[in-house]
Amino acid sequence: MSVISKIKEMHNEMTAKEKKISKYILQHLDKIVYMNTYQIADKCKVSQASVVRFAKKLGYSGFPEFKISFGRDMGRRDVEDKVNFIYEDIHETDGLEDLVKKIAYANSNIIQDTYSILDVNSIRQAIDVLKNARKIFILGAGYSGIVAKDFHYKLGELGMNSTCESDYHILLASISTLNENDAVFVISQGGKTLDIYNLVKEAKKRKVKIISVTQMSSNPIRDLADIKISTIVEKNNFRSTALSSRIAQLTIIDIIYVALITENKQLAEKYIGDAIKLVSDFKM
Repeated sequence: MSVISKIKEMHNEMTAKEKKISKYILQHLDKIVYMNTYQIADKCKVSQASVVRFAKKLGYSGFPEFKISFGRDMGRRDVEDKVNFIYEDIHETDGLEDLVKKIAYANSNIIQDTYSILDVNSIRQAIDVLKNARKIFILGAGYSGIVAKDFHYKLGELGMNSTCESDYHILLASISTLNENDAVFVISQGGKTLDIYNLVKEAKKRKVKIISVTQMSSNPIRDLADIKISTIVEKNNFRSTALSSRIAQLTIIDIIYVALITENKQLAEKYIGDAIKLVSDFKM
């Protein structure tokens, strides 16, 4: 994930001093690569130690590693500018050509950034839990609910026992039937949807394995999960946060779906092959 994306994604977890540093960096992107900790600390009216802690908060060993990664990102950004890849807010005055460029680049960028933060071990654990679960409850609301349905259909193709229900009261009743042999797969970009949180909390009481797909920063749903899978979303205007979160989430779903197929090819071929044949029989 790019340094800028990390700064934006982790904003809510930062202290007041770290927020001052992040604000300065985002406002002076072209200068940071030439500055040291003393200069940044002086501009932000914080200590040099605060600048170092800021770099470590983002996952770097220290400021030098942060600066190297930042410089690499700025180099990539310069190349993208030269080939006219536009990554800006969408405006009502944009022509169709600009819209095509902005949305195509934004979606591509989201997939790359999501890939860069993926923990393969978490994906492995999620796959193992899903393969061995008696029942799989898939939860999601809004745009995340659309992705939840997609995952439900994919698991159905593999003959796996999954449920994806939109009615809250039916879900509450169903959650009461779960036990430690079951799994809840919850998709929620912000991780703060109250209804979904309450359902996950009830499942947690019953020792159900919880797999979450949320933003990487701490949030209520992620904090309840046994297995945490992270996505990244660029936050800008025109409802594009919801659109880009869907792209990131679908990427995770496709990875898990294909991994499940490759690990049991014979079973997958049987179910998917039967489904294709059945559908083809009804085509003209």
